[in-house]
Amino acid sequence: MATLDSRVLELIETLVATRLDWLAFELIEGIRLGRTAEESEEALAAARKSIRSDAQPKARGEPQVLLTKPEPIPAGEQVEWAAAYVAERLESALKQLQVSVDALDLIVESTNEPERPQDLAQAASAKTEQGTVLVLLDVEGDRKSSRKDVADARDDFPALRAALAEWTAPAGGQEPI
Repeated sequence: MATLDSRVLELIETLVATRLDWLAFELIEGIRLGRTAEESEEALAAARKSIRSDAQPKARGEPQVLLTKPEPIPAGEQVEWAAAYVAERLESALKQLQVSVDALDLIVESTNEPERPQDLAQAASAKTEQGTVLVLLDVEGDRKSSRKDVADARDDFPALRAALAEWTAPAGGQEPI
């Protein structure tokens, strides 16, 4: 395992303090594993084309296991890598949360359809006042997320990206993430 840059430890502590333990664990694991080889764009495009055409792949010679040894992330590059990883994962989590709220709203709306025509006006006004709220209970208490919380977080995301870019600046002066 690569030696952790002390500033990455600060980021991990910040993630844990803000109840993003899952992301802190992913970050540690990512640095521990290092950079792994990825398929080329051409190979991925060929695989997608094969799957879409419902064609059986043609075997070429003996099966081979293509395992390459992961490349460790040097301490000097860990800050940039960690900032990019955190930004990507949080953006992905916010998108997933938005999709979940949309799906739950759809479920709630479809189960609350008024049976009588005179109830439509009342249901329409209640719809604007109500909203789906996700509640997760764990040993630390409950966590709630509403549509407004997700929208606010997405609106604040550029500020997070800017803060991460500022945090990485002393590490090497590279372009912001």
